[in-house]
Amino acid sequence: MQRMPRRGRPSVAEAGQLYGKILKASWEVLRETGFETFTFDRVARHAHIGKATIYSRFAGKVELMEVLLEHGVALCRSRIIAQGPGGSMAERFRLRAIETLNLLHSPDGKLLESLIEWLDIEAGSPQGGHRARVYRSAVESIRDEFVQAQAQGEIVIGNCEDAARFWLEGLLGHIKMSCSEAGQERADHAAWAERYVAFFFAGVRLQGSPGGPLA
Repeated sequence: MQRMPRRGRPSVAEAGQLYGKILKASWEVLRETGFETFTFDRVARHAHIGKATIYSRFAGKVELMEVLLEHGVALCRSRIIAQGPGGSMAERFRLRAIETLNLLHSPDGKLLESLIEWLDIEAGSPQGGHRARVYRSAVESIRDEFVQAQAQGEIVIGNCEDAARFWLEGLLGHIKMSCSEAGQERADHAAWAERYVAFFFAGVRLQGSPGGPLA
């Protein structure tokens, strides 16, 4: 009887796939069971892998949750940035506003919000560290796009940092308000985004004049 060749260490590609499999299973278990009953045992069973495989990559629950947060934020950002390629800046940002509202109102978006809160409160993160990092990263991404657009002559903004903050804070403020009101359907998001983009970019166009609101 011919013996099967002994399996060596997984390749880089296989290791990456396994890492992604753990994160996918962790997210699905978290969505199904919540934070209190989330365990590596449950993740291992869900992913059909050994628990030791998870512990070889993550020291404990908090470390896994931190990586899961980074992964979830990166996926959301890639979906948002993919909206409206090739269109005008106002059109790109209109589509991104709609996608942002849809994502953050979705079950996965609400779970991402709960994950940030759990890490900052339950896991003892000081001074809202995870929320602050997520917010800061988003501001920097938007600011960099404003800087690039200004360099290409597409817009004129006196202070790209403040403009990025105002854009993001307007979106997050609307999300907070809409959660307590009716109007969480895609059509409602599209209507609000249309008004918000018109208002925001009308202000941006004023930046060429002295004393503009964001100068």
